[in-house]
Amino acid sequence: MKGGILKLLIVVVGLNIFFAYIGLYFLPQSESRPPKETKIEKGITQEDLIAVGEQIVFSKGQCMVCHPVKVEVGMRAPAISTIGAEMEKSAKERNMKMENYVFEALVDPSAYIQKGFENMMPSIHKPPTSLTDGELIAVAAYLQSKGAKVTISYPESVPILKEEIDKEAKKGGK
Repeated sequence: MKGGILKLLIVVVGLNIFFAYIGLYFLPQSESRPPKETKIEKGITQEDLIAVGEQIVFSKGQCMVCHPVKVEVGMRAPAISTIGAEMEKSAKERNMKMENYVFEALVDPSAYIQKGFENMMPSIHKPPTSLTDGELIAVAAYLQSKGAKVTISYPESVPILKEEIDKEAKKGGK
């Protein structure tokens, strides 16, 4: 009986060592790294800022998880293709400057929910997305470019962004 248990133990340990060796040396390993921070520098043109914003929307920002590109039935969030025009209209209805409205939508999305949609967007300047100020400005410029006149620029729009971040922090944002 003792000999059987010992043999079983040796087989189990041997198999574990064999599979650990196979896993370490023969299976491709993937490494998970956080997305790279996109550095936005003073003097960036508005076209480049919009292009960087588009890259972030379709990658690090993870906006496309909820926002469809075009208007479609049953969409969970406003469509990207017309979001600038929708934001401009909502900003006028709320008597807000367009830049304040766009930044508020990014850092405190629960402050105003578009009619027909649920409150489900996280603040994208906080984890897990954690966009930097420059990245937020680039995303805002890209969103504005989808149907509205782009007024957001870097670094001129930083004070307005900070104002909206401060407002959200005073509310005890989630």
